[in-house]
Amino acid sequence: MRIIYVSFIVILFLFAGNWWAGAFGLACKLPVYYTVGQFDERFGISETEARLALAEAEAVWEESLGRDDLFTYKEDAKLQVNFIYDERQRQAEETERARDSLETREEANTVLVELHRQLVAEYHSNEVSYEERRVAYENSLDAYNAEVERYNQEGGAPPDVYKDLEKKRVQLETERIELNDLGDKLNDLSERINEIGEKGNELIGEYNERVRQFNDTFVHDEEYTQGDYRSRQINVYTFTDHRDLVLVLAHELGHSLAISHVENPSSIMYYLMGGQTSPPALTDEDLAGFTSACEQGVVGRLLAIPRMLYNTLIN
Repeated sequence: MRIIYVSFIVILFLFAGNWWAGAFGLACKLPVYYTVGQFDERFGISETEARLALAEAEAVWEESLGRDDLFTYKEDAKLQVNFIYDERQRQAEETERARDSLETREEANTVLVELHRQLVAEYHSNEVSYEERRVAYENSLDAYNAEVERYNQEGGAPPDVYKDLEKKRVQLETERIELNDLGDKLNDLSERINEIGEKGNELIGEYNERVRQFNDTFVHDEEYTQGDYRSRQINVYTFTDHRDLVLVLAHELGHSLAISHVENPSSIMYYLMGGQTSPPALTDEDLAGFTSACEQGVVGRLLAIPRMLYNTLIN
């Protein structure tokens, strides 16, 4: 009987050796089948759009790993991807509304700052022109007055000189009127610049206060409670846009491969979101996590052999 047991053990180890020689490949090459399970339309996307996001999340892994079958959609798959709408998504939508409001205010501030800049530039340009023309006018006026005074002392100007002096007088008067108009324009510009400056300071103060309130209320590194992975289901709870959804799905698909969190803040599998690239892409740490998950899968099966043999022998 002992000979039979020994023979059986030898055969079993030989079989195990041959099988486990390719176990690493099998552990990493078998596809993960999934389907869309619970789907809540309050997320504001269609199931078709959700499927497209899943396909993009697949590609994040498959393209970097040189695979096209790492994940496969199958209607009756055991692994279900559920879209569960709850308070988390409502909070995310409130955050987006607050962010949109801030962006609108920022755009208004930008427009006002640009208008202020243009008016200041226009003021300086007109101011330079005004000063140049004022100096020229005063010099011409002084020369004209001196010439008129000289002819008056001589008993009057000859007709042709008088005609020329009259022409100069009209030109000087025209220039005086235009200088006054330009001066009025400078005054108006100065008033508008001051008004816009005051309004801009007021709006910037309000904007900064709203930014502070937004940061206190909404801004923080978010742990991946946007979704989670359980034995036979991926649950998506919240996302703000398509890119965000792809990121959440790629992270949870990584967990479905038994990949744990990694330390690089730019990694798909980092436990906090916020530092990942756009579009999402795997880092060296993500790739190492995949390899490690494959190796651990093989080791786990190898460690199960003694228990399997023991159970075989005592039964």
